[in-house]
Amino acid sequence: MRGDLSTGRKRHSHPYDWYVDECWVAMQLYRALGGFAAEKAAGEAIWDPSAGLGNTIEHFQNNGHVTFASDIVERIDYSLFSATAAPLPQFFSADFLETTAAPARCSIVCNPPYSYIKGISEAFVRHALTLSSRRVCAVLPVKWLTSQARFHLFTDHPPQAVMILSQRPSMPPGDMIAAMGNRAFNGGDYAWFVWDVTRPTPRHETRTIWLPPLDRPDLHQPIEVLA
Repeated sequence: MRGDLSTGRKRHSHPYDWYVDECWVAMQLYRALGGFAAEKAAGEAIWDPSAGLGNTIEHFQNNGHVTFASDIVERIDYSLFSATAAPLPQFFSADFLETTAAPARCSIVCNPPYSYIKGISEAFVRHALTLSSRRVCAVLPVKWLTSQARFHLFTDHPPQAVMILSQRPSMPPGDMIAAMGNRAFNGGDYAWFVWDVTRPTPRHETRTIWLPPLDRPDLHQPIEVLA
């Protein structure tokens, strides 16, 4: 089975698109965007509205950010989080697309669902752009870029950056990891799509950035124009 589960092969899909991203995926985003220092300085939280186990916000909470987590089903693994770095993520059960307000002033960082309802990934992003106080960061398959259906999203709301994960992460269905064994960890092609709602990006000015492999710590530096 391929690690990139965006293939539409429904026999491998979780009914709510619960795919488990590896914790380092968010770590790379965190480092590239300067540790989300602007959010911390402004007292703004980080909210993951498709939280799953909590892998995406683990690095934020463990670095002292106030974090919120929500999802249709609670699956948070609280053992991921430091008991001393910051309060544990505050979880609430919610369908994100029916949520009318953020739990606090925040940036939204998530691994959104992208196939169990047609167009749900675009709907997630558009809704996040209305609720975020600062940034929206969504990790999605690289091929999400190439779609006539999303042309209007990218022209209405050009991303500030598309940050391609050079090291290919695995995102197996959360309920199949044990049964799949090593097959669960075959990498796929993913990127972070980043929007800054405080400074909308002009059309045709989206930056493309390649995030380095994990074995090149010397290259893991903040990208000043995005931090």
